[in-house]
Amino acid sequence: MEKQIEDIKNIIFKIRESLAYNTPFELLNQQNLEYNPKISQVYVTLFQEGQKSIRWGSKKQTLKESIQRIVFKLKTNPSFYNFNVGDKSKCRILFEMVIKEYPCNIRNLTTMKMTSPNRFEPGINGLKYRYNNITRYFMPTDGYTKSIMSVNQILNYLSKQCGVARKTNKISERVHLMRREPIEYTFIESIAYITYNDEVLELERGYPLPVEFNKDIIHDKMFKSLDWLVKNMNDDGSFLYFYDPYMNTVVDDMHPTMIDPLYNNILRHSGGTVSLLRGYELSGNENYLQKAKESIDFFITTFQEHTYNEDYACYPFFNKKSKLGGAGIGLVAMMHYYMHTKDENYRKYLDGLVRHILSRVDDSGELIGYYIHPKFNDGKPLINPSDEIKKELFSFYYPGEALLGLALYYHHIKNIDEDLKQDIKEKSEAALDFLVDIRPVKYDYMFDSLPADAWLMQAIEEWIKVEGLKKQSYIDFVFNDTKQMFDHMYKDYNTLETNKDYIGGFYYEYGEHVYHDASRCEGVVSAYYLAKYLKEEEKASWIMKHMLLSAKGLMKTFHDEKSSYCHINPKKALHSFRFKLTRQWVRVDSVQHASCFFARLLPILDNVKVNE
Repeated sequence: MEKQIEDIKNIIFKIRESLAYNTPFELLNQQNLEYNPKISQVYVTLFQEGQKSIRWGSKKQTLKESIQRIVFKLKTNPSFYNFNVGDKSKCRILFEMVIKEYPCNIRNLTTMKMTSPNRFEPGINGLKYRYNNITRYFMPTDGYTKSIMSVNQILNYLSKQCGVARKTNKISERVHLMRREPIEYTFIESIAYITYNDEVLELERGYPLPVEFNKDIIHDKMFKSLDWLVKNMNDDGSFLYFYDPYMNTVVDDMHPTMIDPLYNNILRHSGGTVSLLRGYELSGNENYLQKAKESIDFFITTFQEHTYNEDYACYPFFNKKSKLGGAGIGLVAMMHYYMHTKDENYRKYLDGLVRHILSRVDDSGELIGYYIHPKFNDGKPLINPSDEIKKELFSFYYPGEALLGLALYYHHIKNIDEDLKQDIKEKSEAALDFLVDIRPVKYDYMFDSLPADAWLMQAIEEWIKVEGLKKQSYIDFVFNDTKQMFDHMYKDYNTLETNKDYIGGFYYEYGEHVYHDASRCEGVVSAYYLAKYLKEEEKASWIMKHMLLSAKGLMKTFHDEKSSYCHINPKKALHSFRFKLTRQWVRVDSVQHASCFFARLLPILDNVKVNE
């Protein structure tokens, strides 16, 4: 392998020299490369900040002839002279060569079946296809550089390449045509390398190797991601909600029809606030505290008022909705600020949010997911909604978020009115009982194989410290959900050599594309703290072992200087966490959940061998 990398370094050096100085491309030694003139299509791509990448591919009798052809064609590209090819710090060169080709039945193309001969693994394999007597390549690294992770996405992309897309505007119809048109497909695999200054880095699924992992790296990436949040705050205290580095756009692809294309979400906004306060807790950096305050001030601008037991209550109203989770995470965020500052200036709003949440607990203990929803009751407050409406507005996440906020308030606020404090405890206990005992029966059909109630796990970590609420049913819920998540985790024994970067991530159905999910990890790290609180050391060690797998898996979703080579604006996403291994999207919560998970993980790593 080392000899192959040396050969690649030499080849890329010669390519750069030939492109930059117009010298003939010469190749002295290629004996360590697996060039096969029958299959070894070679591509060279130029990347540079502010420029749309350019590339060319060729397959001649020899590697030398192939590269000579590529160099010639790149030079004739009208955009070539926009690139500072001679400057290694500006122009990055990707070299990729096909080394394997094997059959593909396009009608059975899947990302769901782990051992299927027709499995498409984005970033690992690509497709060679022939249509209208023209052969085209979707190279393996295109999964990463083109932000593609599903069968529908790749077939829609190919339909645009070959012209099939002109037959219909509907993606589903394009995908169908790409499976049914007379197109010959084969799978391909490649070796790929990218330059970074004087280095040449091997790529795995488009991501540069090695992916280093230790406590210092966790610390570094956590704080860099917090700085990304700060850098991407708006003047009004809100956060940049979404960024797509591939399209270089901040318009959320999931909400393209909103009147305001710069969609935002008040729950994820408050999650960003919590992240900054976690950073302040670990670092004492006053800037994080100040920015968190600015984000809280934005949150308060969304408030509307009502009364609960004839006292002031308030709730966030955003995007024509008032969600229980918006009040819940907002209360969590404001409580973290209060815990660090003891600032009483927000006390009215803290009390008001608590009363609002209490008003949403019905007689059975169920927390109603929405106070206002435009599709129900003409957009007016839902005071006593029917069971049918409750089911339609059911949320797995909101009750846990609300209960965590109540727990932090109960534990940390000074001089709570005794009647209010009793009300908080009684209604929180009723809500916990409902969620743990009644919800699995009433809403059994809504439960998935992979648990997603990390907020409730965090809430229980706090509530069991209250006298009378250390119930075994609550504790069992946390550890049972933790076990179920670990049972749906990719580990060394259930992954293939081609997807070892799945390890530590989750799945609903075995074989599907991995979920490297920091939000679930926040629940898992709460389970660890709970086990330590209960002095269950064996269970804590079991949780830690799996948490470290998840933490290591998340590292490959981090945009650093080396991995952002394909972004037209690489500084925009730099130091953020993205959605998936190949999906380039960044959203405030993909950053927020990772930073919060790492912030809670870091203090417990002193006596743990992280890099094993």
